[in-house]
Amino acid sequence: MQIRKLSLLAGFFMFLVGCQENPVFSEYESFSNGWSTSDTLTFDFEAPDTIRPYDLFFVTRVNQDYAFNNLYLIATISFPNGKQIGDTLEYEMAYPDGELMGTGFGSVKESKLWYKSNVIFNEQGDYSIEVKHAMRKFGKIEALDTLQGIMDFGIHLETIKQAGN
Repeated sequence: MQIRKLSLLAGFFMFLVGCQENPVFSEYESFSNGWSTSDTLTFDFEAPDTIRPYDLFFVTRVNQDYAFNNLYLIATISFPNGKQIGDTLEYEMAYPDGELMGTGFGSVKESKLWYKSNVIFNEQGDYSIEVKHAMRKFGKIEALDTLQGIMDFGIHLETIKQAGN
């Protein structure tokens, strides 16, 4: 009986690994007490290729303590030559009835949020992506001190699937 359980577990693990997208780069930051406004997340990586296009995603894991329907982020990509590109982004995180969007069982949901499409890292060297949240309570000007309910935040850099692959 024990061997059967191990076989089932091994098969399930192989199924999960086979279904994953195969990111070129993936990194996460975890939060035990929420994401503080003063916490700027930095993800550093080397250009994987200077010719091939890639898709770049943010990945969040949130629980029921996340009290908002959206997520505002400020993201900045720094290139090896010192150039920077900044973006202010908004993502939907919950349905109008308050149910969290994303995948997962129970109260934790994971969302894969599209950041950049068809990115070509045409300069060799180190790239850096800085991300901070820009959440505010409704009707307030000042930033929220700590964004509760965010458990993990990360980035995935994935090769674009070509036709026929």
